[in-house]
Formats: sequence, structure tokens, C-alpha cells
Amino acid sequence: MPIVKVTHGLKALSLMLGVVVIGLAASVILSGNTSSHILRWALNVLGLPFILLLGSLVFASLLALVKLYETTSIQNAAERDSRRLKWLQAGQQCCNGIATLALTFTLLGISLGIGQLSDGGLTPENINQVIANLTSQFSLAFMTSVIGLPLSAALRTVLIVTNASLLVVSENKLENPKSGSTNPLVANNIF
Repeated sequence: MPIVKVTHGLKALSLMLGVVVIGLAASVILSGNTSSHILRWALNVLGLPFILLLGSLVFASLLALVKLYETTSIQNAAERDSRRLKWLQAGQQCCNGIATLALTFTLLGISLGIGQLSDGGLTPENINQVIANLTSQFSLAFMTSVIGLPLSAALRTVLIVTNASLLVVSENKLENPKSGSTNPLVANNIF
């Protein structure tokens, strides 16, 4: 039985956790809140299902990015290009999944808010509670889009730009195969 390489997954996980830690540190500095307060807010507003699904899709897109970089080690141009295209498309589909997830949870939050409004009558005694419940559901609705859509666009941009730069490097190698790579990411095998 062959030994499965887990280095790609570990690289993707390292990228994801590094970005989370840097983002959390930036949030602490900018907001003045503690990291536990920010994490509690994220769980309360976004919910565990959204965070877990979003984390899975971000991990998958970062794995596609790492695999995209790994195609530079393939010598056969046809095989390299086919694998590069495969991982680019896989990463873009993950980004599409992130956008779809964000919009789905937006609709879910709006639907839950409207559902709560239709379940009970509106009286002067319960108006404050109804408004509080609606605000809670609508914050879920809009924060999932505020976080998911820009994240999807940013990851998609990274994948497309990375693919374009790898394509240029591979074309330069074909034009002048004796010179080697001048791209520091490829030459130093960072990814």
C-alpha cells in the first residue's frame, strides 16, 4: 500500500491557521476586544454550522492553491498544464461554494426572521422582544454575506493570479529551458 503524502494538506492547513491568527490579532488590535470576545461574537452571530462549512471550503481552496504551486515540479508540459488547470478549476469551484454558502445563510437568516415575525402576534408588550429577535436573525443574514462574498472574491483572485504567474513561468521555461526559473517562489520551492 503506497504512503499517502499529507504535506499538501498540512501546507494548506498552515496557511489557513496563519491567516486566522493574523486576522484575529488584527481584530484585537483594531477593536480593542479580547480574542475570546471576538470568537464568542463570531459564534453567536455567524453560528457554528456556517463557520465549519466556511472553514472546510476555505481549506479546500487553499489546498487547491498549494497543489497549483506543486505543478511547477512536473517536467512534462502537457501533464503540468492539465494538472494546473484541474487544480485551478477545483479552487474556483470552492470559491463559488463559499459565495453560495454566504448567500444561502443570508436567505436563511432573513427567512428565520420573517418566520419568527409571522409566528406570533405583534403587541405593544412584546414589540421590544420581536425587534430583538429580528435583529439577531438579520445580523446572521447580513454578516454571512459581508464575510463570505469578499472572502470568496479574494481567494478566487489569488488562484487566478497564481495560475497566471505559473503559466508565465512555465512558458518562460519552454522558451529558454537552460536558464532555469527566475521566479523566487519556484526557484526556492516555497510552496
